[in-house]
Parts: sequence; C-alpha cells; structure tokens
Amino acid sequence: MNSVMNNVMNNTMKFTLTDYAGEFGCSPQSFDSVSAGQAPVITLTELADYAQFKPAKQVLFTQSVLAGKRNERWKTLINAALENSTLVQSSKHSPLLMVLPYVDAKLTQLKSQMIADVTEILPAWTGHQNTDYYLLGSAGFFQALRQADVLLSAGTEQVVIGAVDSWATEQGLLKFVSKFSDYSSVVLPASEGAIFVVLSRQDQGIEVGGYGMDAVIDRHTPNGLIAIVADIVVKQNEPMQYLSLCHSGDESVDQIGHNTISAISGLYDVNTQYLTPQINQGDIGACYSLLHFLVSYHHYKQQIWQGSSIQIDTSSLPYVGAAMYRWFD
Repeated sequence: MNSVMNNVMNNTMKFTLTDYAGEFGCSPQSFDSVSAGQAPVITLTELADYAQFKPAKQVLFTQSVLAGKRNERWKTLINAALENSTLVQSSKHSPLLMVLPYVDAKLTQLKSQMIADVTEILPAWTGHQNTDYYLLGSAGFFQALRQADVLLSAGTEQVVIGAVDSWATEQGLLKFVSKFSDYSSVVLPASEGAIFVVLSRQDQGIEVGGYGMDAVIDRHTPNGLIAIVADIVVKQNEPMQYLSLCHSGDESVDQIGHNTISAISGLYDVNTQYLTPQINQGDIGACYSLLHFLVSYHHYKQQIWQGSSIQIDTSSLPYVGAAMYRWFD
C-alpha cells in the first residue's frame, strides 16, 4: 500500500479506456446510462427490514435488503457489476489498483481484513505482483491513477482500476445518519457502487493535466487542496469549462469545496458550467472519483464536452483531491 500523496503532480498523463463495468444503487442494472451522463431519476427506496431507522426513505441501494457485514455487500456489488461483462476474462493477467474506503493507519487489522475481503472476491486480478490497494476513500483514486501511469509507462499493456463502497449495512447506515444533526437536513441519498475500468496507452483518450491529494486539517481553510487546485489552474491559459464539486448535503463538508474555489482567481468565469454529480449518484463514497473519471471520459469521447474540466473531490474525508481533464487525439 502506498503512502499518501501530499502535493500536486504535474506530469501529464494520458489514458485510453478500453473496457468498464459497474453497478450503482441509484441506477441498478443500468450502469451504461450513468456512464453516458444521463441523470437517473432517484426514487427513494423503503427498507422494510430496517424501518426503525427514521431516515430509511433517504437510502438507495441496488437491493432493498441490508447486509450484516461490509464484505458481504461488496461481494453482492462486485458480482452484479461483473455479471454480464467480459472484463475479467479480457484483463485477467493485468494488475488491479483497488480504491477502498478510508481506514485510519492505526487500524492495521481492519485494513488487512478489507484487503482480504476483496482478494477473496477477485482472485483473477488480486494475485498479480503489481496489484495494490488504496484505503483512502475516493481521493485514493488519484494515487491509483498515478500508479497506473507508472505501470503503463514501464510497459504493462493494461491496468485495471476498481472501487467499491456501500452504506448498505446497519453500521454504515448509522454512520451516514450520524453526519446530520437534523433528519430533515438529509438531502442526499446514501447509496453504493462497484466500478472497474481498464486503461491502456493508445493514440486517443483522456489527458490528466494535473492532479493531487491531501489531508484536510482545517475545513474553513483547506490550504492543501487550495494549493493543488491553484497549481493546476496557473498552468492553464483560460478558465475551466467544467467545474465539478461534491454536494453531500452536509454543509460543513461541502464548504471545503466552496472555500477552495473562492480562494483561487482564474479558475472559472461566467461561461463555466458547474456540476454536482452526487445529487444524481447518491453518496457512493470511495467510488466517487473513479466514476467521475469514467463519466468525463465518455463526455469527451462523445463530444458532449470540449475544453478542460476540473474535478474537486471532498467526498471522503479526511482526504481530498483534484484533477484536471481534457481530450487528446
């Protein structure tokens, strides 16, 4: 497992996406519509077995039954994601870079158990010598992306990046609810997801012009995140065409992104389009950044987007991150 990346990385990285698969609570069994940028209609699901939880109607899952343990839910999600896909067979000799929920460095036993859970589910990939795990929440994706670039540059033909997370356990639901002091303030559904993408080097794809991650110490003045975004922006000749921010419904968390962009001049102008994907996706935890990368790829490939976009990820504290994307051919 890699150490935390605390500064912006300036080397330009280029990736071609050759395959992907996924499953999400907000759009079960219709992942292609999510990756194509179509906004699914969220209909809140009643969880009859857990009706004692007052905000149960605020929860969205692929199945309306909660799991007792997190690894049980992960297995359900991963199997659903890969059920109708040839992705495992076509990339079975590739390394897997797996993004998982944040675990404090002191909890080594829990970290080992989480990795063991994934290894049991995905033996085709997890036996590879270059397979690695990033237990940093969604921002761990930026580390996985950097390692994918290292491996592809060293001659690896293709690399798989994956992510999985779910609130669909009793413990997870309680954790979600505890973030809000007033049940009526819960404006974003809890959800879940599993996603896998296969990356390679070809002559067309997505370019990552700058990226980085850091830990948030002060939510009101997130200096590390401000420095990452400012360093990305200063190298651009014009404001971003698209600016993606997290929106969790928790004002103290969402304020991190707002404080960041308000501290940087030249980041946006009157033509910038603002995106808040979580409103449609629900709170998908460690899957957030990887899904945004996939959606961005499709938007560029289908020429829905042109120009540069920046993603600011504050979805899984304490780690946050940002990345700038554009298309190359």
